[in-house]
Parts: sequence; C-alpha cells; structure tokens
Amino acid sequence: MKKTGCFVGKFLPPHIGHLSVIDKVLQECDKAIIVLSEDPQKLREKCEKTSFPYFTPQQRLKWLEKHYENNKNIKFVYLDESGLKSFPEGLEEWSKRFRDVVKEKIDAKYADETYRNLNEKYFPECEFVAIDRDIIAVHGTDIRTNPDYLKYVIPEGYKEIKEELERMNQNILN
Repeated sequence: MKKTGCFVGKFLPPHIGHLSVIDKVLQECDKAIIVLSEDPQKLREKCEKTSFPYFTPQQRLKWLEKHYENNKNIKFVYLDESGLKSFPEGLEEWSKRFRDVVKEKIDAKYADETYRNLNEKYFPECEFVAIDRDIIAVHGTDIRTNPDYLKYVIPEGYKEIKEELERMNQNILN
C-alpha cells in the first residue's frame, strides 16, 4: 500500500468520474490529497463560453469535503494557477506551487496516461499511477456543455448547480 496519494483536478463541477478516482486513491493509499487546481480567470471565461455557472474553488471544495466528511484520511487543498504560463510550459512553476500548497511528501500521483512523462519529469520521487478517464465516461466539459449530463454531478453540488443554471436561463429569457 502506498503511503500518500494525490489526485489533481478542476472539479468544475465535481462528478462521479472524479469520485471514482478519489475512491481509488483512498483504497490504494493510507492518505489521499486532493488538489483543486485552476486559474480562476481562465476557468470563468471557459464557463462563460458554455453558459455554465462558475463556482468558486471554495464552493467546489466544500461539496467534496461534505461528500467525504466521514473519511479522515483525505485532505483537500487549493492551488491557484494565476499567472502561470499555459500547459505544459508552466509545469515547472506549477510543480513548485504544488509543493508549496501540499506541504507533504507524495508517494503516488494519479492522473491520465497523457501526464505520465510530465509527472515523471517534475515529480520523479512519485510513482505515477495511470487512471482511465473513460471507465466512467463523463467529464466536466460534458456537464458544462450538455444539461443531460447534470445527473452525474455529485449530490452535494447538484441542487446549487441546477438552481444557478435555471436562474441564468431565466435571466436570458427575461
């Protein structure tokens, strides 16, 4: 069993695909550190383009913390990507910020296979654990662009997201 595992995401919105990875980390590690990482301005713009409400990182973390409130082996942290160069050029600086906010030794990083080389370059001390993003074939982009995918949002955030979408649609109609 690995000691401390980590999973990074935007979690906009948090959905059952995220939960499947977090649960995998919890199953395979003594401790899970979940990092919500984003450039708020860029993500707000992305949300505006798809007419999906932007929820603050604090709100998204609150939903995840509520979901896992009975699990003491999980820690949630926020990494602000503001001012970083775009991916992958900004990864060296991103990895420094990551270490600053996590403040713990990570033994395993869980990510999509496409991140393997970058993880091995910037986190050579960590085992890379590939995840299959399509085991549960839902992604944040799907939810932000297609209302039929809202059913995959975690229960702790579903009501607020649905209400905000309805409010936004009312404003458009009025």
